[in-house]
Parts: sequence; structure tokens; C-alpha cells
Amino acid sequence: SAVVVNNNAAATLMVLAAVAAVAAAPCANVVVSRGELIEIGGSFRLPDIMTVSGAALREVGTTNKTRLGDYERGIDDDTAALMKIHPSNYRIEGFTQSVSIRDLVELGHAKGLPVIHDIGSGAMMDLESFGLYDEPTAPDSVSAGADLVLFSGDKLLSGPQAGIIIGRRRWIDSIERHPLMRPLRVDKLILAALEATLRLHRDPDLAGHQ
Repeated sequence: SAVVVNNNAAATLMVLAAVAAVAAAPCANVVVSRGELIEIGGSFRLPDIMTVSGAALREVGTTNKTRLGDYERGIDDDTAALMKIHPSNYRIEGFTQSVSIRDLVELGHAKGLPVIHDIGSGAMMDLESFGLYDEPTAPDSVSAGADLVLFSGDKLLSGPQAGIIIGRRRWIDSIERHPLMRPLRVDKLILAALEATLRLHRDPDLAGHQ
């Protein structure tokens, strides 16, 4: 299922708030790699958004290396979700290690936890032929089993400004019922423009020439 809000920062806030609201734990923490604690334009900082959402940040790993075992050791009785974030506006190179979304999903589901994948700028197809490397795609994240995938409707998707959240119906239903959904929702003009953009993406060859 899917829902649309006004940008990907709003999508991040919305997803974290919904996960925190559903969690039975009194302190709903979300496990994130230290190397993925992003800051983007407009003073958007993930730790600050986490606080506003009602979720608690649980940092694991180091700036340049985070292993699957770091995530596993970061899980406790208060853990509400595991989260992976694509650092769209910076790159850590050299002596590095990160965990794939597929491996993170396997761990999360084994522990009975939802896995969130924020893929940032948002792509529906492999963009290496255009010189853009290491950009995760929404279909790949869904195929890997992520419970919630969020990304921008503009930028790489080339549509209107929007934040798109796709995932399992039970989570999308929780998001749609959340009180924040009304102030963060988009209008019908945005939805119409987004629909036209997504229709183009149904044909990758056509989308690549737009």
C-alpha cells in the first residue's frame, strides 16, 4: 500500500511517529547506524526529527563501519524498529562497511521488528546508465522485504514535491489514522501530477527520455 505527504522529511517524521505510536514499549527506540545520521537542507537533522516524532534514537556502529552484529546488539525490549537511511548528499569512502537492506530485514523479522528504509532522493529504476551510482531503488527495497520504504517524489523521480511512503498495508493503515497525517497530506493537484509522473515510470525507456 502507499500514502503521500508533502516531502520526504515529512515522510520520515510520519513513519517514525506511527512506529512509535504502535510500539508497546514505553520508550520506543529506533536503531540506526551512526554513519547514517543525516543532515539535509533547512537544518533537517535525523536526531531532531526522531525526538519530535516521539521515537528515541539508538545509535549503533561507528561513523565508517557498522556491522549486522551492531544492530543486533542494539536491540532491546524497547526497540520499535530498525532503520536504514541512504545518505543522499554525502559519501563515506575508504575503510567502510555497511549492512544491506536485505540482511537488515532478515534480522528485523527474526526479532519481530519492522524495518524502515529511507532511500532519500528516490529512484524507481537503476540509474547507472545516467552516471548515478549506488542509488537504491524503491522496487529493490520492497523486494528485499522492507516494511516501510520512503523517498522523495521530486528529485530523481522528477515529479512534484512530495514524500512517498510505500509498504505493508498494516503500517500504511496506521499512518493514515495518525493525527499528523492531516497536516502533512498533499492536495489533489500534487496527487494528479504524481500520478502522471508514475505512469511515465511504468515504461523505463520512456521515463529515461523525459
